[in-house]
Amino acid sequence: MARKTEETPSPSSTPAEPVGTAATPAKKGQPTPKRKDQEAARKTGLVLDVKADAKERRARDRARREAEFAAMRAGDEKNMPAEHRGPEKRFIRDYIDARLSVGEFLLPLSLIFVIASLALPAITGQNSDEDDGLGAILILGFYVIVLVAGVETFLFMRRLKKLVIAKFGANKVPRGFAFYAIARSLNIRRFRTPKPKVKRGEFPV
Repeated sequence: MARKTEETPSPSSTPAEPVGTAATPAKKGQPTPKRKDQEAARKTGLVLDVKADAKERRARDRARREAEFAAMRAGDEKNMPAEHRGPEKRFIRDYIDARLSVGEFLLPLSLIFVIASLALPAITGQNSDEDDGLGAILILGFYVIVLVAGVETFLFMRRLKKLVIAKFGANKVPRGFAFYAIARSLNIRRFRTPKPKVKRGEFPV
């Protein structure tokens, strides 16, 4: 009698399951989300993240500006904006703040001129000849003040630049020197920022 032999199947003959083809099953009772829905949810999350980042950035910028303005009002040079830092800028501010100039009163004088021009007819009682005479005097006086302020600013700017060069060197004249100095000199001392640190007549050396 022939003996039957049982053949043991080799491991290679067992069919292998495909790798990476099985999808993650959805939760029981819930449909598998479509790829379009998944991408839409991901984009929504990105939009929310961008909006939140922008809001936080605006809040940080606002806090930084408030801190810098407070530093300028307090005269704290360490925490001022970069355009106000440095010994050259401090020298310019101190020299301007130590002066008494016509230019710093130009704005209030302009307001007085406008108010006087509007009130002139009521003062003169609608007398056209008198209005013309007083109006001409007001205009002439205002032009004289503007001319004096312009000449004074020009002369003091030349002197200030020479002082800055003599103290720090020609290559240390700050960028935007003229605008920085003129803008400060034409502003009323009380409203200048950074806050003045010297009294009238205390010129820097």
